[in-house]
Amino acid sequence: MCIRDSLKVEDPRGGDGLRITPPYTASGESGVFVALCRGKRSIALDLKHDEGRAVLLALVARSDALVDSFRPGVLDRLGLGPDVLEAANSSLVHVSMTAYGDGARRALPGHDLNAESYAGLLGLARGHDGAVGMPAQPVADMATGLQAALAVVSGLRLAEHGEPLRADVTMLDSALSLTGLAQGTVAATGVEPPTPDVLTGGLASYAVYRCADGLELAVGALEPQFFSRIVDLADRPELAARQYDVTGQDALRGELAALFASRPRAEWLALLEHDQTCVTPVRTAAEALADTDLRDRGVLEEVALADGRTATAARPVAWLPADGRTLGAPALGAHTDEVLRAVGVDAADLG
Repeated sequence: MCIRDSLKVEDPRGGDGLRITPPYTASGESGVFVALCRGKRSIALDLKHDEGRAVLLALVARSDALVDSFRPGVLDRLGLGPDVLEAANSSLVHVSMTAYGDGARRALPGHDLNAESYAGLLGLARGHDGAVGMPAQPVADMATGLQAALAVVSGLRLAEHGEPLRADVTMLDSALSLTGLAQGTVAATGVEPPTPDVLTGGLASYAVYRCADGLELAVGALEPQFFSRIVDLADRPELAARQYDVTGQDALRGELAALFASRPRAEWLALLEHDQTCVTPVRTAAEALADTDLRDRGVLEEVALADGRTATAARPVAWLPADGRTLGAPALGAHTDEVLRAVGVDAADLG
């Protein structure tokens, strides 16, 4: 295995649950699975049988890193505990992604929403009515993936010095790592930060406003120079002095809402977008994937679908040099025979 080869080991009884997650492409594939698993290879192994475990250990012996997403204790019950894995490869970087780690909650099931709620992250997503809103994206899930990738890279560096890494990357811990600003408020005051705070709707100059045509603008004018420029260009310079008036934010927000509602978004963008204002359009995901600047910078790529067509997606690691390949997501077990040959196992031996 080479370091850039990502082999996905799946249960032959259906594989990764993402495979059946709607919506589906015209080729019948899960769009989410295509977006998240393109470029990987897939091998179907039943780890509840000796033959499947033997193949996995053969793969471990040839690999740099193993990333698993079982609950704590599952690998031990399968006969694939730390001692067994170390015997197969003493320099293996082993990263587990779990919901809550090997503590009091180790046996509990959990998803992104649960991890965010335990971490205090979800409680920060309150609107002006005090109600908690649903997160727009599963940020605990995504942060866990990033933390796991960082753990793998760190582990590979440690392995060069004979220090194999065994890391438990949890969704709860990853969600908690995103609450640094709130932690700072608690450290300074002993109480939770106000919700919404200045970055989540508490400041009128840092908010989203609807225009005359129903389209929206993101106004990110935290600093005085940006807000002053906006109100100057909008012929409302008197509003600048009220930017940080704590007791007057609701009134200022109302005036700004009326101001932006007086013209269609295209007019506001023509006036503000390319000046020193931090004003941008609120786009849909589809609009973002059609961005010509992102395309020109190589951030977007074409993903192969099973029927020969392609779809556009963002490169998972945009700063890596592009290799020009058009990759797709693997069918379940598509590379099983190929991988078995590489480790000297006959597919017939798996039953």
